Amino acid sequence: MTEKQKKLFDYIKKYIKEHGLSPSYREMQKFMNISEKSRSTIHYYLVQLEKLNVICRVPAKWRGVRIVE
Repeated sequence: MTEKQKKLFDYIKKYIKEHGLSPSYREMQKFMNISEKSRSTIHYYLVQLEKLNVICRVPAKWRGVRIVE
């Protein structure tokens, strides 16, 4: 896992623990200091985290990121 992937993964875990649901793409972009126009960057990180089997994404579900236990 790269440093940026770990940073995002830790943020997602903390956010879910505090709020009971995953952060939105916009919230992830803001946390990672990524332009709102670069939604594909967050998507790329999420795909990579899913390949590492640390998260799963629920298709077509708003805030559909889950931590794999």
